[in-house]
Amino acid sequence: MDKVKLFREYTRELEQHLDNINQTDCCQCGVNKGQCFILVEIGRHPGICVKDLAEILKLDKSGISRGIEELVQIGYVNREPSKEDRRCVVLSLTKDGQARFEKIEADMNIKFEIVFSGIDKDKQDQVLEALKIYNEACRNAESKSCCCKESKCCD
Repeated sequence: MDKVKLFREYTRELEQHLDNINQTDCCQCGVNKGQCFILVEIGRHPGICVKDLAEILKLDKSGISRGIEELVQIGYVNREPSKEDRRCVVLSLTKDGQARFEKIEADMNIKFEIVFSGIDKDKQDQVLEALKIYNEACRNAESKSCCCKESKCCD
């Protein structure tokens, strides 16, 4: 198998593992996966505006707005106009939202600690470096916009 196909297969398997980890965590906290990601980002960035949240999650504002509205309705998120810029909506967690965020973070830390401890200690730094390089390559690929469907046109 050539390296690109092998890379794709490893990435596909990684996506499946991460999806499983994220799905099992979000089911435990009573929100769907999208809402889970929104809660985590608001918890990590209190006072974030909707536009910035959409950029972090790489979603459009309308999709983010629906998820936020659902979280407001269940009492996890506060939404207020910014004091500095009235065009910006600022997001924060309610007391219940903060508790849910802390549970998600604690549960995910345990899950990833289990996975990370399954890697030989002498290979852990190598894995971290590889993931850093992988994420940088993904960000670089995402920043290149291709106007056609030919995968080799943007080389």
